[in-house]
Amino acid sequence: MKQVEERYISFETSKMAYRDIKNSVDTAKREGKQEGLAEGIEIGREKGMKEGMEKGMAKGMEKGMEKGRAEGKHEAYTETAQRLLAMGLSAEQVSKATQLPLEIIKNLSNS
Repeated sequence: MKQVEERYISFETSKMAYRDIKNSVDTAKREGKQEGLAEGIEIGREKGMKEGMEKGMAKGMEKGMEKGRAEGKHEAYTETAQRLLAMGLSAEQVSKATQLPLEIIKNLSNS
């Protein structure tokens, strides 16, 4: 009977040790996943910010260039319109030549 008790105690001790080890492993896995997830999120956030900044800068530069070209064209047409008006052409003729709206040409001739 003593042998049975010793085996039972040994079995219970072994079972408790197994549970302790399993709990430790499960906890380590869970903590590892959480750390990995947090690190992955941070890396993803940094990468996303970098890509977003690069794309935003490129798009901003493109829009800025387009706006600059449009403003430059408008300024050139306006200067041409002023010279044509100074040469004595009518506002309608200048509007046709420069493709600027007649209203803008009339404002130029009044200034």
